[in-house]
Amino acid sequence: MPTDPYAVLQALLRAEAARSRRTPAAEHRSEPAPAPITESPSPSPRRERPAR
Repeated sequence: MPTDPYAVLQALLRAEAARSRRTPAAEHRSEPAPAPITESPSPSPRRERPAR
């Protein structure tokens, strides 16, 4: 296993590209992809000060 972070990243990207080429998402997905989560389910760390 390469220890160079760049080499690790390249290997991951190559593996992901090969995997997505083997299984096109349109073939095995019957329902539309879920919308990306734009709002965090947990309370925002940037809380507003309570009004006085």
